[in-house]
Amino acid sequence: MRTASLPMYVFPETQAAVAAFWSHLHRRVAAKGFDVADVTFDRNRRPVPDSIGPEIFFTQICGYPLFKKFRHQGRMLATPCYDFPGCSGPDHCGFFMVRADAPENELEQMRAKIFGCNSLLSNSGMNLPRLSLARIAQGRNFFSSVVITGGHLDSLARLKDRTIDICSIDNVTWGFLVKCRPDAARDFRVLAQTVSSPSLPFVTSVRTPESEVEALRESLIEMMTDGETTSVRKDLNLVGLAVPDVAAYERLAGYEREAAELGYPEIA
Repeated sequence: MRTASLPMYVFPETQAAVAAFWSHLHRRVAAKGFDVADVTFDRNRRPVPDSIGPEIFFTQICGYPLFKKFRHQGRMLATPCYDFPGCSGPDHCGFFMVRADAPENELEQMRAKIFGCNSLLSNSGMNLPRLSLARIAQGRNFFSSVVITGGHLDSLARLKDRTIDICSIDNVTWGFLVKCRPDAARDFRVLAQTVSSPSLPFVTSVRTPESEVEALRESLIEMMTDGETTSVRKDLNLVGLAVPDVAAYERLAGYEREAAELGYPEIA
């Protein structure tokens, strides 16, 4: 049995739109003559999976683990373009977040504080902020400690309950929080922005037949101009797709190398 999933921006408020997005994509691929009746939608897939196995027909994954861990397991289909602050075409970034009442106004002032990291394989939660910190850390530990939280929203929860002082989250996650839960978002503010990188790509297994890969890619592109998907795209703040630029994703490894060269190979 093959699976499809969209595990990256999981809000109860967006789940109907996520399901509708998959339904449209599924119907379009089937209409092109492909048998996809066996593909089921997996609502429980983790944002950072153990692998991208041959059963993965369609999913979305962070670009850093894709190139760091799953390079030979997944094949990129398209890079989504979101309409949120911090996005520029197919690029996104990380936002350093603090509590709304935090007195600090510059990243340098967070030295010796407690950092919350959703995952050491996260681009916006670890790789991008690591480079920002490496450029000011002078080769020394920047924080008093680093806490692994398990997810971007978990990082914000830990920030609110004051068990961490700062975290970095995907700007798209922040955009959805502001959009869906404006009252909750008022507890936090953006302290600084990381460098940019390509957004989280839509991918399939490398074992997916070439004909189905093309059907998926064509269907995704068609959905960007289909009047039937207008409301779905609006609900997901999805404004377009870009052909995946492998060289742009390779920048993520370049950011890692630069941080190491600056004496800050691990976020600490």
